[in-house]
Amino acid sequence: MELSEVVALGGLFHDIGKPVQRGNLYSGDHSSQGAKFLEDLTMQTGREEFKLLALFSEFHHWNNMDERRMWAKIKDLKPERFGIAPEDLYRALWLVYEADNISSSEREPGSPSSYRPLASIFNRSYKYPLKVLDFNDLAFPVKEGVRLNAEDYKKLVRRFSLEVGKREVAFDRLLPLFEKYFTFVSSVTTENNYISLYDHMRMTSAIALAMLKAGCTVEDIKSGRCKSEKRFLLIEGDFSGIQDFIYGVRGKGTLKYLRARSAYLELIGWDVVLEIIERLGLTRANVVFNAGGHFLIIGQNSRESREQLEEIRKEASRWLYNEFGGTLYLAVEWEATSGEELGKNFDRVRKRLGKKLTLRKLRRFEDVEELFNVEALDRMVECPVCGKEVHERELEESISGDGLNVCRTCNELAGLGGVLPKIQGFARGKKKYEGEIKRITKTVRGPFSIFAALKDVKDVEDYNPRQVLLKNSLDPENLPSGVKFIPYLVADYVKMKEGSEVVMDFDELAKSSLGTKRLGVLKGDVDLLGEFFGRLDTPSKLATASRFMDYFFKPYLNSIIEGKFEYIIGEVPSLKKWPDKPDIVVVYAGGDDLFIVGAWDEIFELAFRIREAFKVYAGGEMTISVGTAFFDPNLPIYRIAEYVSNRLETAKEEGRNRIFLIERTSPGDKKHPLTYEWENYKRLWKLYCRDRGLLNLAKEKKAPLWKILEIRDLYVNDPSSVHWAYLMAYVTARLGIRDKFPELAGIDANAVENGEPQPIYWVDGILKIVLMAGRR
Repeated sequence: MELSEVVALGGLFHDIGKPVQRGNLYSGDHSSQGAKFLEDLTMQTGREEFKLLALFSEFHHWNNMDERRMWAKIKDLKPERFGIAPEDLYRALWLVYEADNISSSEREPGSPSSYRPLASIFNRSYKYPLKVLDFNDLAFPVKEGVRLNAEDYKKLVRRFSLEVGKREVAFDRLLPLFEKYFTFVSSVTTENNYISLYDHMRMTSAIALAMLKAGCTVEDIKSGRCKSEKRFLLIEGDFSGIQDFIYGVRGKGTLKYLRARSAYLELIGWDVVLEIIERLGLTRANVVFNAGGHFLIIGQNSRESREQLEEIRKEASRWLYNEFGGTLYLAVEWEATSGEELGKNFDRVRKRLGKKLTLRKLRRFEDVEELFNVEALDRMVECPVCGKEVHERELEESISGDGLNVCRTCNELAGLGGVLPKIQGFARGKKKYEGEIKRITKTVRGPFSIFAALKDVKDVEDYNPRQVLLKNSLDPENLPSGVKFIPYLVADYVKMKEGSEVVMDFDELAKSSLGTKRLGVLKGDVDLLGEFFGRLDTPSKLATASRFMDYFFKPYLNSIIEGKFEYIIGEVPSLKKWPDKPDIVVVYAGGDDLFIVGAWDEIFELAFRIREAFKVYAGGEMTISVGTAFFDPNLPIYRIAEYVSNRLETAKEEGRNRIFLIERTSPGDKKHPLTYEWENYKRLWKLYCRDRGLLNLAKEKKAPLWKILEIRDLYVNDPSSVHWAYLMAYVTARLGIRDKFPELAGIDANAVENGEPQPIYWVDGILKIVLMAGRR
């Protein structure tokens, strides 16, 4: 074993005794119980590596760092048989000890109680049940009723021991297993702790490995230098131009290109992240987060690492410029920090790093020499799909069979878009193998590697991969030894054409709609998420929050679309029973953003399903805003994206926690917003559409509803007039529909007193939806 692998695994296993102790499997403190558990695991599996890792559980607290005992245990183990010198193992134990001190400095004071559950990082009054992480059966926190006991922990630990014994003792194989079993285990049992044991373990592993790479010695640790000196780098990357990159396509097969570009963006991000941790000798545990075109990594502060980062930044910038002509840019920066600052003043480091990143974005592509070169070569033409200017000789015949000549990237993405729903993940390999791999499967290029679409894990060795990214899986299945496993979370729900493996296009989604044949589009994101993340002052807190946010907008989102979590979602505005296979296609979902298309009536309901699920998931403390719109499916996608983006922005400007649902008119003052508060719309829907009364009326007699919309226009044109009220009373009485509109019969005195719109102002968002649904 390499020393770096031992240090990384030691950091991961150091607190294994916590769930063991809570399960009352042995006697003693968690350090000794963890060691006993791993020693027993050695006997059960015959894997001596667990006996080596037992030392990291036994020796990670100051009162156990007895030199005589440590050396006696090391000599008894004979670490040379693992390829580790005794003095290196001794150093490794001190590195993990110090890393645990740094990582644990985030803990809040309080009296521990063994069976306190993990609190939600979004709302501490909500707690998680103790369970394994399963992307097909996801956990929501609850406010009351979570009671844990020793038997719960005992079952969890026994399941873990059975599975860990079957996996290769390699960091990339074991890290996902820790995520599976310890995501919902509290790192400490003080009241309302919201840091997952998994995140504490992986951050300890990350810090220990960075210290090793920074050259920290035992003497450095004992003297305090390793904690007080700036031995660490915080490395951050952030993409600019994501919206233009994804939605800047045109022509036939747009949806296929959109999904492919969304997946491609994520792969480019992974390519950079994996290149950084490979060149710096780190592990995936060092990646605090990587989501939504944004990543953060903890590394070592050394001359070599800084030089490597400079080179990676230059290579990535040049590749992005040459490939996309300035549309897409990745800013990468780093900031030196100490262990003390990392543990106690993490937010300060992030602020310094954020300023550097902002300046870097202002100097985008400064490393690209080609930016100032003017070549007099053959005629330049535009790619008809992405609009990029290329040499005419570089265009290729499109594999889509549409008769177009397109750029190489668009051809690759057309191929990728066609296979995305059918693959298990991607194999990341060296570019020198591109030619032979392209003969086997579809590939796309990143700045440093190629990614091959992996149809079956059994075929992975054909691709000569460095890593394999498996979709929504924490199980490496039958990956060969030496191929690193990366869990790749993605919201990839799509509706296929009937009887085929081809994704429905815009026109087909629109035609599947109820009533009016329109394409529904939804764009949303979490309100004030940047401010929330900015308040997280330790790496573990940020890692936990980012990871749980990623779960919601990736695997949870798939499940919400599939109709799961009805008990969580409850009653929402709906035009029909939610189908088993909704006519929905997820275009993009990452970080806290989502862009979804589908049949308009299902997009309408889905917006509320997502909001209700997120409200429970975040314990009511965080909110989401959404913009929706319903289009002719032939409208260019860049226009569609621009339109819903503006609607989402309006929802934010008008107070957040709102939905911009449909085109509306307004007097133009702040008193009359264009958007709805979620709860207000739900109340209105229940009021007007109870027992499907208004929905049935829209199918039988549309004229009365159009008349009410005309009267609403009178109110909008002059809210101070009462003429609309008299006309409403007369029309609803004459048409015999006053009972269906009880709020609209007269002036609402409370609304006048409170300076609020009259109820008639809000009715159009209900009537227009039911009229669209009732159209034949």
